[in-house]
Amino acid sequence: MIERIAEAKKADVERLLSSFSIDGIKPRKNPFNPYDFFAETSGKVAVIAEIKKASPVKGMLCQGIDAGKMASIYASNGASMISVITESCFFEGEPEYLQEARKSIKLPILRKDFIIHEIQLYESLELGADLVLLIAVLSDYGKLLYMCEKSRELGLEPLVEVHSAEEAKMALDLPARMIGINNRNLKDFTVDIRNSLELGDLIPDSVVKVSESGIAKAEDMFLLEQNGFNAALVGEALVTAPDPGKKLRELVYYREDGML
Repeated sequence: MIERIAEAKKADVERLLSSFSIDGIKPRKNPFNPYDFFAETSGKVAVIAEIKKASPVKGMLCQGIDAGKMASIYASNGASMISVITESCFFEGEPEYLQEARKSIKLPILRKDFIIHEIQLYESLELGADLVLLIAVLSDYGKLLYMCEKSRELGLEPLVEVHSAEEAKMALDLPARMIGINNRNLKDFTVDIRNSLELGDLIPDSVVKVSESGIAKAEDMFLLEQNGFNAALVGEALVTAPDPGKKLRELVYYREDGML
């Protein structure tokens, strides 16, 4: 699946190169600083709430998505950051969703897509993103290094996503202040939060650690806190909940539910 997505993204990049101009796009003056941001969470695991319409595994998750409204719901119910999936072929996302979210909230926004070319970084900046997801499996070390450096140059904070110990060790040689551990197995697409617990031990406390996928209850948040994580990226559990705001509060205020 990841190979199919990567091939489709190459075609998207070609279209972007022919239609999108970087002229006049300047680096962000006040870039997001993850060290300052996560220092304010007082040791709690912050929630990065995701706007996610569909997935290639489970299909449509959220019909008739209103990205601006959903971002506002997340912001008013305790999310520390918003993630917006903009990939269209497999996840039914749109770049416009990020723009709509940006107009509705002042929280930092992560653009979650399959970013493989620097033109996408300029596009992300223009859309209003503060952070971009860079997936280790899509690039070799040299390219990932360049993309991290280019992101920082533009004032975008890269969140480097890893799935394995080998990728985690590679990420530690990059100028990345944030590393995300995806709990989804790319071979069979099963999800196991233990992947974060195992790989998290490889990442020093000087790096902001984010657990991605499979976080759905207060117990998961408590477990991540015990294992030194700074944030949890949560999408499916929120967009499929009857009341996304209530579900988000369960995760944000996990300490207040008798867990500690």
